[in-house]
Amino acid sequence: MERLTHWKKEANKDFLGSWSLTIGADENDKPIYREVVATIVDIKREAIPDMEGIKKGIANAKKDELLIYFAELDKPMVIHAKTNFKGLETACGTPFIERWIGKQVLVYVEKDVKAFGTKTDALRIKAVPKRLCDVCGKIIDEKIFQGSIQKYGKAVCSKECLEKAGIN
Repeated sequence: MERLTHWKKEANKDFLGSWSLTIGADENDKPIYREVVATIVDIKREAIPDMEGIKKGIANAKKDELLIYFAELDKPMVIHAKTNFKGLETACGTPFIERWIGKQVLVYVEKDVKAFGTKTDALRIKAVPKRLCDVCGKIIDEKIFQGSIQKYGKAVCSKECLEKAGIN
């Protein structure tokens, strides 16, 4: 697949957006997105540029938003949609923001979300799905899952399962 850069990635350098997860395009030139298992490392309320205020002519307009920083991603994600707050609560197992630090979540893109008077692709958060060994069915760590898929083309949890699968 051809590696493509969405223009919004260049225009919005401060925060994550759907464009941050773009990995290419389909046959209709619609973006194809990756999902990221991400570890929450910090959560801060910060004053960020208020694009609506700026559009109305208010120079340096700001608004307070909650930002979540992830170890695996290079920019913070602005959390203002209740959908994402609910996703974080479910994924982290608690409604308390302070307890979200260190938790892993799945950051992904939901297509055609109604927002700001139009349809757009939006970042969403949900729980990391349980990963299972293809051979024995045991739950395996995300890093082991990803590594074995990349190396062997199968999710395997141990040397024994590698042997059972006929992989040397």
